[in-house]
Amino acid sequence: MAELSALLDPVWIEQALEATGKASIRRRKLPAEHAVWLVIGLALFRRMPLWQVVQQMALTLDGKDIPAPSASVQARQRLGPESMAHLFTLLTKAWGRAHEVQAGQMRVLAVDGVVWSAPDSTHNRQELGSGQTQYGPQPWPMVRAVCLLDTDSHELLDAQLGDYGHGELTLAAGLQGLDHSITLFDRAYFSAAFLLDWQQAGQQRHWLMRARDKLRYEVVQTLGEGDWLIRMPVSPRARQLRPELSSHWQARLVQVHAGGKIRRFITSMLEPHRFAAMELAQLYRQRWEIELGFRDIKQSLQQGQAVLRSKQPELVKQEVWGVLIAYTLLRRWMRLMAQHAGVEPARISFHTARHAIVGAINTVHLARAGAVPELLLRLLAQAQHFVLPPRRTGRSFPREVKRSTRSKYPPKKCQSAVN
Repeated sequence: MAELSALLDPVWIEQALEATGKASIRRRKLPAEHAVWLVIGLALFRRMPLWQVVQQMALTLDGKDIPAPSASVQARQRLGPESMAHLFTLLTKAWGRAHEVQAGQMRVLAVDGVVWSAPDSTHNRQELGSGQTQYGPQPWPMVRAVCLLDTDSHELLDAQLGDYGHGELTLAAGLQGLDHSITLFDRAYFSAAFLLDWQQAGQQRHWLMRARDKLRYEVVQTLGEGDWLIRMPVSPRARQLRPELSSHWQARLVQVHAGGKIRRFITSMLEPHRFAAMELAQLYRQRWEIELGFRDIKQSLQQGQAVLRSKQPELVKQEVWGVLIAYTLLRRWMRLMAQHAGVEPARISFHTARHAIVGAINTVHLARAGAVPELLLRLLAQAQHFVLPPRRTGRSFPREVKRSTRSKYPPKKCQSAVN
């Protein structure tokens, strides 16, 4: 276990276990701190069975034989999801949220939701729930997460987890924003109560989103061409739930021509001399960075495995927290590699770096004690080999589907048919 401290300080694991009352009191085959690493290992070694993850991460106690799989399951049940959620919070506060911003600049963040499918057990179906289509319930129970991500480094800053019945807006209300930041939302998060709470929770906590097509508003002041200060009504339902809300609230509406279309955005950034309309439109394009983060988690870290392992709801949530922690650990090392190579963190290939870092962990039970820190330092020295070329500008990827369906997007045409 000492070798793995190169990835994660054991003190933080102890703090998370103590804070949630899960620290091991008596000596077990798999104590609580080993169970934490087991859950993280389930994400790092997605295709390995449980017993092999225990072996791969050298989680046996005092060099004894590998415990039976039932001991690993029992250790996970004793641990629960709360300790993993607390550990995730400790890591994001220490790493992702702690980076300083230069004077006059703001961090650009994005919020969005993501779902994971869980095994179709009776308990998962009853407690987690699933979606409904015209043909009936979806085949898998689902768990939903809403995440806050730094669009420059792709590091997670916060996350909230719930069953499928929890809406994204409800979960997002529990996220902790950052001072001196601009958070990008899609139109599903349009809510006077939510957005006002977001911007009033700290200093300079701004937001930006696409405007709804049927937005109800009246112009208070014209700030420039295609740029207005507007006044919007607060819904009666929102005022019933939150009587302290006023009947109307204000924001800024900008309208720009981009890609041959008219785009409208609303924002809390009311100063046109500081935030130009076209700059806001360009800034909103960074919202897609959170989709790239979710792709890294699901396609690379989870190796495209569509369904989680756990058949009990509490273990499903615990497993998702393990995935988010594993992603955070990898992103932390990628930031160090980027600093060593002198490039932005997003220029480090997540897929390649994951293979290299997990490969270093693979040697824990094969190499001498202390080999993992040495191998990770070697990765820093080789950081230039993980650098991606700069992104090409002016690229466009309109939404489309591969075959004719009932989707609102046009079908994708085969290249041969085009030629």
